[in-house]
Amino acid sequence: MITSAELAERMKAEILDDVCAGDVPETVSSFSELHKYVDANLYSGTVMVLRELESLEPRNDEGYHGALMKLCDLANPAIEIVDCWIKRGGIREGLVRRRRQCRTSDAPSPPNSNDKT
Repeated sequence: MITSAELAERMKAEILDDVCAGDVPETVSSFSELHKYVDANLYSGTVMVLRELESLEPRNDEGYHGALMKLCDLANPAIEIVDCWIKRGGIREGLVRRRRQCRTSDAPSPPNSNDKT
């Protein structure tokens, strides 16, 4: 089963994807502000995590409630991690890191010293 920390890392990546796509502004200042632009509760595949948790519970209302409570126990710390990350400037830092990685991967390879051109 996924951990809260892993869930938070997925959320961060998806938030950066949404910022790059123009769905979320780079200036968003908290997790709760994300809800102005997207359903932030769906980040990191939480619906699939809930389905997985449901499969481990009895198939009744109590089982669904139990799975939902387990999801909250998992997602709430992840949301708190992401909220702190956003407030510390994580979106801007993440975008800078991504741009650096893109430039590095787009840069031409240095010529091979064994090439005789």
